[in-house]
Amino acid sequence: MKRLVLVFGIALALCTTAMAADIAFYVGAPNTDGWYDVATMTADVETIIAETGHLFGDVQQFNDDQYDEFGAWVDANTDDGELDIIWLNGCMPSVLYPFPNLEPDGSRAEEWLDGGNMIINVGDWFGYVSYAGGSRQTENGGTGAANILDLSSGIIVSADNTSLTVTPTGKDYLPSLGDTTVITYRPIALTAVAAPWEVAAIFASTNGSDDPGTAGQADPVVLHNTETDGYIAFVNQSAGSGPPGWLEDRGLTCAEFIGNWVAEVIGLGPNPFAGAPNPKNGSMIEQTQVVLQWKAGSLAVQHDVYFGDSAEAVEAATRDDADIFVGTLATTMLPVGGDEPLVPGQTYYWRVDEINDAEPNSPWTGSVWSFTIRPQTAWGPLPIDGMRNVDPDQDLTWEGGMGVLFHTVYFGTSIEEVDTAPFGFMTAQPTYDPGTLELDTTYYWRVDEFAFPANATFKGDIWSFTTRGEGGGVKAEYFGGMELAGDPILSQIEPQIDHQWGSAEVAGGLADLVSARWRGNLEVPLTETYRLITTSDDGVRLWLDGRLVIDNWTDHGTTDNTATVDLVAGQYYMIQMEYYENGGGAVAQLSWQSDTLPRGIITQGWLQLPLRATSPSPAHLDPHANQAGLLTWIGGDDATGHDVYFGDDADAVANADTTTAGTYRGRQAAGATSFNPGPLEWGKTYYWRVDEVNPDGVLTGALWSFTAADFLVVEDFERFDDDIDGGTAIFQTWIDGVDNGTGSYVGYEVAVNMTFGETTIVYGGYQSMPLEYDNSVAPFYSETSRTSAPAINLTVNGMDTLTFFVRGQRANELAPLYVGLQSGATRVNVLVPDAAITQATSWQEVNIPLADFAPVNPAAVNEMFISLGNPDAPAPGGAGQIFIDEIRATKAP
Repeated sequence: MKRLVLVFGIALALCTTAMAADIAFYVGAPNTDGWYDVATMTADVETIIAETGHLFGDVQQFNDDQYDEFGAWVDANTDDGELDIIWLNGCMPSVLYPFPNLEPDGSRAEEWLDGGNMIINVGDWFGYVSYAGGSRQTENGGTGAANILDLSSGIIVSADNTSLTVTPTGKDYLPSLGDTTVITYRPIALTAVAAPWEVAAIFASTNGSDDPGTAGQADPVVLHNTETDGYIAFVNQSAGSGPPGWLEDRGLTCAEFIGNWVAEVIGLGPNPFAGAPNPKNGSMIEQTQVVLQWKAGSLAVQHDVYFGDSAEAVEAATRDDADIFVGTLATTMLPVGGDEPLVPGQTYYWRVDEINDAEPNSPWTGSVWSFTIRPQTAWGPLPIDGMRNVDPDQDLTWEGGMGVLFHTVYFGTSIEEVDTAPFGFMTAQPTYDPGTLELDTTYYWRVDEFAFPANATFKGDIWSFTTRGEGGGVKAEYFGGMELAGDPILSQIEPQIDHQWGSAEVAGGLADLVSARWRGNLEVPLTETYRLITTSDDGVRLWLDGRLVIDNWTDHGTTDNTATVDLVAGQYYMIQMEYYENGGGAVAQLSWQSDTLPRGIITQGWLQLPLRATSPSPAHLDPHANQAGLLTWIGGDDATGHDVYFGDDADAVANADTTTAGTYRGRQAAGATSFNPGPLEWGKTYYWRVDEVNPDGVLTGALWSFTAADFLVVEDFERFDDDIDGGTAIFQTWIDGVDNGTGSYVGYEVAVNMTFGETTIVYGGYQSMPLEYDNSVAPFYSETSRTSAPAINLTVNGMDTLTFFVRGQRANELAPLYVGLQSGATRVNVLVPDAAITQATSWQEVNIPLADFAPVNPAAVNEMFISLGNPDAPAPGGAGQIFIDEIRATKAP
């Protein structure tokens, strides 16, 4: 409570001039299934009002006899330019969402969110049930949330008694959650969150991660609509007096959420920016004339509108750009396409700047929004045009043109055949089944659209794809027992990871108490962000290039876990999935999804046997690689040697062979998966390739590149892991209080993601250093240090500044941060000026001139120190945890 009161006091001080936001509590009949009882709900609402009521201009409570008043309040506050809040007790009153789903679009609940407001739902499914008329109506299940949020019906998962781990964000903003695990009955499936919605904050998740791509399921969690600026917060979708719930005081947790997260992260004051664009940002429309509309910012008197067909031009435009600046308007709507119709297939961009000459911060420059006029021709083919590794049983689909009545499909093995064919296959649906196709064959296809009201045929482009060849798939090994121990009971090559055994045999006569491992190389069709999705019953782990990206090694029913990763076309990635089955049903599947690809099992072709070189270090496209580091990789399973190519010319490295002098750097032995290129030029981009020499031939590797840093990399923390015997744990290099007797503790007690370091809160790369401090007992300071032999020259190439990045936590107690350098026997400690840096919740860049460490010789530093508390004059006080990343020697600008 001490921290809660302190933060609320700060919030009050910040909000006294605005005090504009309003909040209403729905206190009608809660769900009678035991999720909430009236006494608990009443106490919770009283707690929230007592702790946060001062943050709001208007605080209201509405029951089931006040629907008219509730509706009027909602209507009055929906578009008032403020972020207002509705708190729901787990039920959706029909005044917000009429029973039974008669208005999936346009309900008050949806309009409320579209108006840039927030709903907090406490207990059970969002939009689950209504008590219209005084009695319980038939429940909506998950469809209410799907309709109101325009998301998948799988957004809320029925998963009774699911254990989630409190995230760093949860510990920071919602201290009442505690430090370990919590229970939910209706977690949010983060894989179902799709644009324009995004995950704004995760307070507890499957793996305790703040990363939406790897967190799996979450509760509490906040979603944000990037188009409308609306928020939906799910808090404790769990049981109350029925099955055991997990929040001792839901009112306190909600109060912490409002007072700590809402007030500080997004604010409760007026919003001066234009919002809620219509057409919605990124949408596709069916007409060549449209009226642009938006919600005015809270302080706007006039609106400067910009419109054009270039995102960059619209973003940069000023009133002097006559071809883009439409004018200064007094209304929040603008017709476009009247005199000159908009062009089918064209994307248009627009921006609204809010103007109030009486306000010093005017104008408020708006975001660039877009919409696309649907093409008249067919578009969006799947398989993607030019795609390889297509399954021979793949159906063809596409998006129809504007006003299409029917489609005519032309299909064949030559461009000429498809372009000149007199007859095609006519269909009313945008799908075509070509039958089972030949392997390793290129096919061509075209779709013509007959459309109304033009009553004309629009000839489509010719698309192509190539089916996969023979071979491919993954190596599979099955083991007796759940720990992948001993010799496999079955080893085989499988085309993909797609098993739904149910209660049948998994392997070796075993239906239960069995485990499996699959290994392969993964290739991707496009450079974009992918969601790798494991579906499992029971435990599952997934590695990508040796990095653990999914870890749900628990007994559970059929569950999706997701890792969001950026992958590059033309690269090969090492993928490994592990699984165990305890009892009951058994499922193990590996799927993917992206903005371009619909969700589907990763198929043979994109999955290849693990024979190629993967996992380059420095990572492919690394912009700040260590100039003196080794090049390393993971070798293919059957490699008897590795042919290494290296240089500064991409084409030369890509096209080189073993006769290319200067670029071919020789053959490494089978067990040697590293190469020393020698000193690298700072700021220069290099290219390299590793071909795997196998018994049956050479497999050409992907082209990798990196750019050598233009600063000295002192410590990036990427090399540390959980190998204590090998001496590569983070606390074996960065010595802490366990050895030096101070109050410091480096790393975590238990390794996660194959390291004792921090893998979620990072500034760069995949890992940072967590550093706990406790100055309450002697020696009253906390210190970690790293010894360098030979000594480091921090002044190389004219470097004159020590730079590193720090992130704290709001709950930390203040402690001064010092950095020390030592050369020979001389040590100097320098105070970081920011006295509150240990409480900073975002990464802070620290720059200290090397001259400040005089008389230490910065050209011969043999030890570096990071201290919380003054090591030269210790004093009691201060405890918490901070994170350190990317220590560098740089040159001051």
